[in-house]
Amino acid sequence: MEEPYALGGQIFRWEMATAVAGQRLGINPFDQPDVEAAKVLARQIVAAYRDQGKLPEETPAWSSADLDVFGDATSLRGFLAQAKAGEYVALQAYVAPTPEMDLALANLRLRIRDRYRLATTVGYGPRYLHSTGQLHKGDRGAGLFIQITATDPEDVPIPDEPGQSSSSITFGALKAAQAMGDRQALIGSGRRVIRLHFRGNLLRELERMTFDIKDELP
Repeated sequence: MEEPYALGGQIFRWEMATAVAGQRLGINPFDQPDVEAAKVLARQIVAAYRDQGKLPEETPAWSSADLDVFGDATSLRGFLAQAKAGEYVALQAYVAPTPEMDLALANLRLRIRDRYRLATTVGYGPRYLHSTGQLHKGDRGAGLFIQITATDPEDVPIPDEPGQSSSSITFGALKAAQAMGDRQALIGSGRRVIRLHFRGNLLRELERMTFDIKDELP
């Protein structure tokens, strides 16, 4: 681009390219029904939280002092053992983005890529829902999804009305509801999902988990 104002033209160019590609592929690029499905479930969970004062309880498949594992597998290695050639792994991190967290997630993603020879992606939740959320639930089912959640060191209430102190939900609860809603939507679409909930030092635990995934081929 010759000048910053040319950015608008580039945005229009690739939006138009998306529409043309969608027409050639026989899909509607302006529709995202699976994204809306996750939103509906998240709203239901938020409504239940406001009514009951707590999120729906889940039973972990395995627990330790610092980690709860939710899903059909009891470990990350066990979950990834079902991966097949041509599939991909998506890390969905519902944690605070920081440069240190960026590096930890990138290291884990690359270790999984090298160990299992699979395409890998990473995204912070809930923002990835508006970019790759439709792909995750609307493709041919080739993804393995790893949700990473953690106990928030601090939480902040969301005012029910601007300028008021009364609050019926916190940012942490809202984030957890969105993660839970997307996980339910993925499972409802027949996708393979595991959730790793960390209660200790998240960076240290991610580093340990990355080290545990050896480089040799399966």
